[in-house]
Amino acid sequence: MKQIKYTIVSLILLFVALPLSAQTLEEAKKMYKQGEYVQPKEVFRKQLKSRPNDAQLNQWYGVCLYETGEAEKAEPYLQKAAKKKIQDSYLYLGKIAFDNYNFTQAKEYFEQYIEALEKNKGDVEKGENLYKRVSRCESMLRRTEKVQIIDSIIVARERFLDSYKLSHECGSLSYFSDIFKGDEEGTLYKNQRNDKVLYATPTDSIYSIKMRNRMNDGNWSEEIPVEVIADVEGNKAYPYLLSDGLTLYFATDNDSLSIGGYDIFVTRKNLNSDEYLSPSNLGMPFNSTANDYMMVIDEYHNVGWFATERNQPSDSVAIYIYIPNEIKEIYSDLSLDSIKPYAQITSISQTWLEGEEQNYKQLLKQVYTEIKPIQNKEEADFEFIIIPGVTYTKYTQFKNSKALELYKLAEGVEREIANQQATLKELRTKYAKATPSQKEKLAELILKAEDNLKTLYPQPEQYRNAARREEVK
Repeated sequence: MKQIKYTIVSLILLFVALPLSAQTLEEAKKMYKQGEYVQPKEVFRKQLKSRPNDAQLNQWYGVCLYETGEAEKAEPYLQKAAKKKIQDSYLYLGKIAFDNYNFTQAKEYFEQYIEALEKNKGDVEKGENLYKRVSRCESMLRRTEKVQIIDSIIVARERFLDSYKLSHECGSLSYFSDIFKGDEEGTLYKNQRNDKVLYATPTDSIYSIKMRNRMNDGNWSEEIPVEVIADVEGNKAYPYLLSDGLTLYFATDNDSLSIGGYDIFVTRKNLNSDEYLSPSNLGMPFNSTANDYMMVIDEYHNVGWFATERNQPSDSVAIYIYIPNEIKEIYSDLSLDSIKPYAQITSISQTWLEGEEQNYKQLLKQVYTEIKPIQNKEEADFEFIIIPGVTYTKYTQFKNSKALELYKLAEGVEREIANQQATLKELRTKYAKATPSQKEKLAELILKAEDNLKTLYPQPEQYRNAARREEVK
């Protein structure tokens, strides 16, 4: 009799538990559709114990794992769902491949995702945009720049700028709220002469770059919009201006231009039109499938800084310090698999030149302690004739700060010309080997590069002549 009583109680509990379990699963599915993944993940995990081959459960659990930072664990569950042709499994498998720089594989998954969307009469635009982004990444990977990355630090995202050690000769970095009243977030750059600031503030939640000049009474002017890519959507932020006053670095998250959230771009002002030229994506390793921003070049110490969120928790940022190249050089002699670690920056020591480690340490000591580099007085850095009989060989010989700025502008343009010439040479080489359909696009790029060079060629001499006039005063 006692055993029968226990059996009846057990059956009652079983029937009570079943609807509760079903209700929990329904709640988990509802939360999943609303973009909540932490709580549903545990429900789906428990359900899979009794139904390990359920394709839909594998899909839901795999997505929850991915969205909560466990992408490696997610892949086998998504693979099970993909075997049953569950649509979003292709999307997330493509994302995992994309995050791991397996771009060829990612394209295959996104192709399957687009096919599934077409079959289910869904909107294919999302899939097509992802496919285009992966194609840009694949092309960018082939052009990964050889860069000596000499240090890296992990810092709190909230005040990451505090870790930038910029020499006084290159201006200063701060936050907008440190200089101007207001609750707006965002970085601010002030030039060396303290008479110009660039920053980004939001309008209707979209960030755009602004500028202010210091007036004669010491106050700041009204905001002046800085139009870098006015014809495209997305945030434009993290501005930094080189001492030449023309070369501007910034970051944008525009989907048609960047490869992963914010990407770092560079542009130059055309003195003839006073407008900025079409910006160039800095490519890899500076940009990644995560957010990358705040490129700063310290011309005095000849080091660059940039911030990235790749492989970092949500509250942290990695800051890399590197040696800028005068002319871009790529890993043309390596396979894509061999280039990948350099693009991802899996090890900074892998980028070092043999025997240079001690020099890197000395350079970093100068950067962090703001020790000015010791220059050999007997060795000329350049030769610049001011007037017959007077030739400058060091920046320190300039008496007029405006003249020095103009001379550095000339040098900056010459570096840009060298880079543009290298790019043009590479484009022409590609054109010679391209298919007819590829040649049409390459021809456009070649013509554009040639037009840019025509604009650049006369500028160095114009700047030098202007520098002479200022110095002679």
